[in-house]
Amino acid sequence: MSDMAPFPTSSAAGAAPVLRVLLVEDDRLAAQVLGEQLETLGYLVETADNGAEAYALLRAVPDRADIVVSDRFMPVLDGLGLTRRLRRERATRHLPIIMLTGTSDAASTAEGLEAGVMQYVAKPVEPALLRQVLEVAARQVAERRQLAAALGAHQAGFANIERIDFHLRRVDEIGPVASLLASLSPHAERILPGLRALLANGIEHGLLRLGGAARQTHLAQGTLAQELARRAADPAYEGFVEAAAQRLPEGLRYAVRDPGPGFAWRRFLTPDASRSSVDAARGITVARVAFKSLEYHGTGNLVTAIIANETQRLW
Repeated sequence: MSDMAPFPTSSAAGAAPVLRVLLVEDDRLAAQVLGEQLETLGYLVETADNGAEAYALLRAVPDRADIVVSDRFMPVLDGLGLTRRLRRERATRHLPIIMLTGTSDAASTAEGLEAGVMQYVAKPVEPALLRQVLEVAARQVAERRQLAAALGAHQAGFANIERIDFHLRRVDEIGPVASLLASLSPHAERILPGLRALLANGIEHGLLRLGGAARQTHLAQGTLAQELARRAADPAYEGFVEAAAQRLPEGLRYAVRDPGPGFAWRRFLTPDASRSSVDAARGITVARVAFKSLEYHGTGNLVTAIIANETQRLW
């Protein structure tokens, strides 16, 4: 583990960048054990003793880390305070934040999700679960980089698209489609996590009928990707998820429709600590933060979201 490793490197010429994890943990022994796990998984690790130290490091050099793994409870500045500060900074608001906690307190989890935590992981950390969660975070990093490259090359062309439609069946299609849909907006980085969450809910829950309890079991066992691939290849789960974007005078309207029976969406629109560990609630929370408005229709298998145009202030 390194104390000062500010810039990303590549494992070989032409290879994908080696991702850097900033591990924020006040317990030195726990930090050493977890750091070794992260390095075994192929990540470069830098450590900070508390949230204040981590915030100072990232504010000085925002690209010193691709992913933040932080303990929830620490002196000086805890993990929740760190999350809120990072989300306020333009240069760090995109960072996937994984929160480690030794408590199953639902209110604390709900508060963290509202603040912008990507995923909670219970301590002691199960290696299989840690690997799966980090893979999700790594995909988010890759999607953001692809989005930045696409915007740099094609932003003018994206501005001329009035409507675009996609059909999806597989989990590996979520990232590219979410990136393309987000590219239509000047707020692409802000809404990308929300679009990704809506598409994931549509495929995992609507199309492939993977319920929250079963998903958590597969996630903990490290078999989630295999189970989703198996269901996607099973003729019993036929159909596809529709995703569309349309320009309106007031902004961009996104719609996601899945072939599933829907769910009791009304009870998830109001934040409730008792449901903070439910995947549907987590996805809705992420989308609500990203968009000006979020509306479910009928049984809940159609959701629309609007990102408003910027309005110029007179003073």
